[in-house]
Amino acid sequence: MKPSLWICLFLSGVLLAACTRQNSPLVTAASAASAPESCAAAPEEALTVLTQWGAASGYYYLARQNGGDFVLHFVDYATLEDSAVCSAGCDHTGEGCTARLAWDGCDIRVYAARDRLFVVYGGEAKEQAGTARVISCERDGSHRQELARFGASDFIDSAPAWDGERLYLLVSAYEEGEARRRLVSLDAATGEQKEQTGLPPLDTAVEGAFGRELVLRFGEGTQAGWGLWNVDDGSWRELARRERPVSAVCAGDALCLLENGTGSILRLPLAGGEETTLATDLNQGRSLAQAQLTAAGDGGFLVRGEENGEFDNYLIDPQGHTVKQTLATTGELGSFLLEVLAEAEGAYLVAKEYSVRQVELPEDEGVVDETRYTFALLPKEDFWADRANYKN
Repeated sequence: MKPSLWICLFLSGVLLAACTRQNSPLVTAASAASAPESCAAAPEEALTVLTQWGAASGYYYLARQNGGDFVLHFVDYATLEDSAVCSAGCDHTGEGCTARLAWDGCDIRVYAARDRLFVVYGGEAKEQAGTARVISCERDGSHRQELARFGASDFIDSAPAWDGERLYLLVSAYEEGEARRRLVSLDAATGEQKEQTGLPPLDTAVEGAFGRELVLRFGEGTQAGWGLWNVDDGSWRELARRERPVSAVCAGDALCLLENGTGSILRLPLAGGEETTLATDLNQGRSLAQAQLTAAGDGGFLVRGEENGEFDNYLIDPQGHTVKQTLATTGELGSFLLEVLAEAEGAYLVAKEYSVRQVELPEDEGVVDETRYTFALLPKEDFWADRANYKN
């Protein structure tokens, strides 16, 4: 199987107590999960890490049009109807189109939280990129409000967290060749900002949430580490460090780590306590040059691995038995690792097929290839059993 068009899998996890979600795709327990509409807001509510694009009732994505701008689409889980969020017949070119998002060089990501969308313009650590900023709007793209605009050297490259009232973002800037990160919280109604500094300085990203703490991944030399940052008092407690290569996802009240050398998966309670080990047969009969734990769910664990230059997904059941996944996203350029885009009730939204078209960018910037998907729902039990029982 060829290397994937792999957007990080964003299968969100099931809803946990206190509405906490994890940063891993198939988490039942990086998430980068969408805040469900049923999650009631309250002051100092447990944090939720928002999943790019996914919502409880459907999936948002951006389609690019000639000229470089984007059009916001919504795929309804109930019907799989795919349509722009603006009114029918709109050509998506005027300022009045609620689905149109102008492109200024920034990476654009959309996150759903209850009845709102947050549009995050990531900014770039390079010239000619737009400014990092956050916009709040209705689910149809209307009533846009700029909550924050950051400095010219700032960028946002990690998923935000949400507590029903405030949005929490890691904002980075390069200083003397190193990325310095600060935690910024935004009042979703007024845009009022608060900042916390003192985060781990290198390679920091949001991995999940646990109560009022963010689970952060950081890198230092040959080691990768994880710890928890309290968003209320700025306290930090380190959870684990391991020699690279190692990968992890949050799953409920635990951090799950894959040790590449042994193929074992470790479970570390986020509240503290004794770690447990699941021995797997991932490395038996295989010579994986690299392996990454990308998800944990009721059906087990999902690992992306490379062997002899070929990339595949591996499904590991709760007993540690491993099988290579045969399901794939197929299209005109061949087959790629199955793209899992979001979680619906009892199923995952997947890209069953794809096509590629060319889009013209402004002026002399040339053209880019855009991938478009044919969506389908795949029941969770069929995903973990590697059965192509798609619901179109």
